[in-house]
Amino acid sequence: MLDEKIRDFARTKKHVLLFGLLTVLALYVRYVMRGIVADDYTIFFEPWIATLREAGGGLKGLNAEFEYVDYTTPYLFILSCISICPVLNPLLLMKIVSIVFDFSAAAAVMLLVYQMTKDKTKAVLAYGCLLLAPTIVTNSAAWAQCDIIFTSFVLWSLYFMMKEKPAISMMFYGIAFAFKLQTLFLLPLYVILWMKGKVKMQHFLFIPGMYLVGIIPGLLAGQSFIDLISVYFMQAQGKMDIYALSHKFPNIYQLVGTDTFLIEYADAGVWMALAALMVMMYSLARKASYELSGKLMLEMGMLLTMCVVFFLPHMHERYAILVDVMSIAYAFVYVKKWYIPVLVILSSFAGYSIYLAKTTILPMGVYTLVFVYVMLDLGVSIYQEIWGKAKPAGQEAVHG
Repeated sequence: MLDEKIRDFARTKKHVLLFGLLTVLALYVRYVMRGIVADDYTIFFEPWIATLREAGGGLKGLNAEFEYVDYTTPYLFILSCISICPVLNPLLLMKIVSIVFDFSAAAAVMLLVYQMTKDKTKAVLAYGCLLLAPTIVTNSAAWAQCDIIFTSFVLWSLYFMMKEKPAISMMFYGIAFAFKLQTLFLLPLYVILWMKGKVKMQHFLFIPGMYLVGIIPGLLAGQSFIDLISVYFMQAQGKMDIYALSHKFPNIYQLVGTDTFLIEYADAGVWMALAALMVMMYSLARKASYELSGKLMLEMGMLLTMCVVFFLPHMHERYAILVDVMSIAYAFVYVKKWYIPVLVILSSFAGYSIYLAKTTILPMGVYTLVFVYVMLDLGVSIYQEIWGKAKPAGQEAVHG
């Protein structure tokens, strides 16, 4: 009994040490990038923050009049508070906010992996891999983008879904939606979960409910309710993005041309995405005799999200971040698929490189083909998981 307790203490100490070393390393990498200033900051965020500051900052700042802004109230409120913060400069504060959510996302992935494997070493390593993934580090520490915020809440949503707590799961999913429209890329998975009886219809009310909670600061500041709820409608119209079918993202438009037949291909892409999603959702939902394991949930979530960003027009470099983070968890659950996050993040990072460094090693069409390969690999894996395990009629189980 005593020996077992000593071994448990030693194992725990090893995991705590590994966790600490990975945390320090992740913080140092982000510290090194503190001085990088991306074009998005100088063109968009810096003027927005100045406008919020001129309007009074904080809650008052939300009443500012912008020529153009496409962020929802929760993040604008964060920027408005940053605009009047007397400590550090706005760029560093923006990066710090995103970095906090880097660690939140990493904690969620760690718990996801532990929930599915019961292996503390894998869980801690998954935590470190997410924090050191090139797209995650670059998104927050170099680019000062906020995609990790909604991504973090989606990961917590998946964790509580695997814990069979659908109400809490959908609450987190609703919070994610209050920050970013891209949260809906994963909505088909939740529809399948509903069809499989994992989620109740009333749980979906958390999606608009959390959005309405998120606009409360704007209402208190005196903004129009219609303006506050119409942000996503403006984004969906994509008026700022129509000059290219793909904004440095490795999807189908990199193969057919990103600046030709802008209207025709864009319309066709929307219908292709919907058709592909409908076929997959129908196929996955109608099969009643399979168990929706955590591994299968990750596979479905990745494939459905990849399908959306592959066919939809006007996708940006960062729009596969949900796939990036889910693929890391997936690789630690299904170790033989270690190459999946490598290929996914490699493809995503190509777009980051073009935006931030103005160059990439290979043509974007090559990364698109890599993206297609991963989609096919996941599709085959899902098929084998659901249909391949069924035994022919009359076949008896053989025990070794």
